[in-house]
Amino acid sequence: MPPPGFCVPNATPSMFAVFLGWLSHRFVRRAGLLALFAAFSSLAVAALFALFTPVDNAIADLRFNAETRGTTGSIVYVDIDSESLLAVGVWPWPRSVHAAVLDKLMALGADDVIFDVDFSVASSEANDAAFEKSLQAAGGYAYLAAFQQQKIGERAPTFNLPLGRFRQYADPVAVNVIMDAGGLVRTYPYAMAIGDQRIPSIASVFSSVAGPANSGFGIDFTIDPHRIDRISVADLLAGQVEAARVSGKHVVIGASAVELRDYFVVPRYGVLPGALLQALAAETLRQGRALHPVGHWPATIVVLLVGALAIAARRRIGVFPALILAVLISITGELVALALQLRLGLVADTAAVHIADLGFVFSYLVAEMAKRGQDRLRATRERDAVRRILDRVITDNFDGVVIVNAHRRVVAVSDAAERMLDRTLDNTAANDTLPPELLPIIDKGLADAPGQGEVAVDINGSVVLLEYVVTRSDVPLGSRAEPIACLTFRDITQRRRADDQLRFLGGHDTLTGALRRTRLVEQMAGVLADPARDVAVIVVNLRRFRFINDSLLLKQVASRLRSMGPDCVARLGGDTFALLVPGMGEDQLSGFCRTVAQWLAFPYELADGHQAIIAACAGAARSQTSGRDAEVLLSHADMALSAAKQITGNGVALFTHDMDERLKDRQEMDAALRRAFERNEFGLVYQPQVELRSGALVGAEALIRWSHPTLGPVSPARFIPAAEETGLIVELGRWALRTACLAATHWPKEVKVAVNVSPVQFELSDVVADV
Repeated sequence: MPPPGFCVPNATPSMFAVFLGWLSHRFVRRAGLLALFAAFSSLAVAALFALFTPVDNAIADLRFNAETRGTTGSIVYVDIDSESLLAVGVWPWPRSVHAAVLDKLMALGADDVIFDVDFSVASSEANDAAFEKSLQAAGGYAYLAAFQQQKIGERAPTFNLPLGRFRQYADPVAVNVIMDAGGLVRTYPYAMAIGDQRIPSIASVFSSVAGPANSGFGIDFTIDPHRIDRISVADLLAGQVEAARVSGKHVVIGASAVELRDYFVVPRYGVLPGALLQALAAETLRQGRALHPVGHWPATIVVLLVGALAIAARRRIGVFPALILAVLISITGELVALALQLRLGLVADTAAVHIADLGFVFSYLVAEMAKRGQDRLRATRERDAVRRILDRVITDNFDGVVIVNAHRRVVAVSDAAERMLDRTLDNTAANDTLPPELLPIIDKGLADAPGQGEVAVDINGSVVLLEYVVTRSDVPLGSRAEPIACLTFRDITQRRRADDQLRFLGGHDTLTGALRRTRLVEQMAGVLADPARDVAVIVVNLRRFRFINDSLLLKQVASRLRSMGPDCVARLGGDTFALLVPGMGEDQLSGFCRTVAQWLAFPYELADGHQAIIAACAGAARSQTSGRDAEVLLSHADMALSAAKQITGNGVALFTHDMDERLKDRQEMDAALRRAFERNEFGLVYQPQVELRSGALVGAEALIRWSHPTLGPVSPARFIPAAEETGLIVELGRWALRTACLAATHWPKEVKVAVNVSPVQFELSDVVADV
């Protein structure tokens, strides 16, 4: 049976809507995860099958700019430049010119010479014979170009080899250059295969590094080809080349003249002559800098890891952290790839990793946009509910809330506001119902002058202190916005009274109403800040007070001191008071101190009808003598009091500078006490308490003793007053109480233990809590 108010027809559509919302959320979430999985899986497959090779090549080319290497200096490039063509006057050159070039190089001591020139077609017999003779004279240290070419209309490639008459004295070398799909040369072959014959490349011959035919290596473009020594053929034929530039070097001869069009496009350096490119490839092998690909698996694995991270951390971190993480992954991957390429000669693909990082960030952007769309939809659904809730919140608010529109009409009010103001306010004119003290505050709120503060309000003849905050809001009303003022307040009357009482108690003695030491110092500092004013401080100590210790007596003492007309009276300790009086001469101040001591010595009437007679001693210090520092002035007065205590009766003393020595003694005693406390030099002895009738032990009194390592036993009459003056008596008393109680727990018989407590402990600590 459904509970009262349960309506089945209305509940079913609601439950169905909730189910549809949950189902759509699950579908959208799973669809997003499947989309991420599909995207990163496709990206991993693309990376595995090298679909980003053009981008990877471009990135690898950029890495060459990170470092520039020199050359070994063992390779020389003999350049058939425009100047050389002009010097000979004809192209192709007669073979006799090549013979002369070879003879010159061998005469200069070249280690070996390679011609990057086509000698596959015969010329005149005389010229061919002259070149053949030079090759024979070179003794096998000359090499001639062989290359492969693809003729139009033919499937099989053709190979251009030097003439047979030349090959009997000079081995062929492969001069083919491998260009990628973009027309750039990045790799270079180790050798060329013609059937079963393997023809090494120029780089292999110059470096003595062999490799499989029709396979190659990456050229290291961090090596600067322009640092390879370059000699013009014209200068060589004219005899203008020093032997040191050629002797013991590997020489490659090739054309750089624009007319011969033997140029290739390479990364970093743009266009290079073919022979210079051959020399750069040889330098790569000679320096052990042959580049080889890492393979596509590392990039594929990183892409899959980024995809897994995107799926696992979906919606758990924000867009900005995702962006930072993606940037860190890309930078780290690129730095690793740069280190591999520059240090180990390994070329790693990173394009897929960067694309995966972009996809990682994009997935978070899409998720964030979807989340914001859901949030807006949820906010739209919740807006009406919030409006209904707000009315109830205002009504039930713990503070007083009054909302007034631009027409000064109360449109909303909390129950607490009506209770505090003791009137009905809802839907009434503010001028008629609100206390007049609140109307100016409402007007400031409507005038867009928000503020806060306190205001005293008359409520039915009683003054109530309200703490308030007033703000202005513009509420949409059709096509325009209407301003409203929201006044929030609370009754702080009792709290303010309690604060005032606490402030008074914080600066005044609860028993006598006299100032505490801190408040006295503050007032002294305020007076001494005026250089035109001089003051004196009198510190009074009551003698024989401990034998009486009556609160009524202390109140009467404070009253008598006030009757003397000082600027203020303070209680510094259990039986110590201080008076702040205007500055006066030494004789006048001394007489005033004697008057104070005598006045305090008159009998006191106690509550039980008895009289009490005490004595007093006083010490005083003047600002003319002690300076204008309040703490110093009070300290000097305390020194004078110590001197007055040495005088029998109502002793009086004024501060003199020789009292500083006594202060130093007390400071030394204070330091010695603290060291003694740290070194466990204190101990307790126990004086038995015996019942005279039976002689039974009923208790023991704990007495503290100090055994100094060099001075021996120190009298309590000496160190107890010093401990009281410095405040160390609190720690010393706690230690004595704890030690005595601990010792009593080990006594064989249950007896009472008594521990003496100083009055200073009551002032500076919570003795009851310690016990």
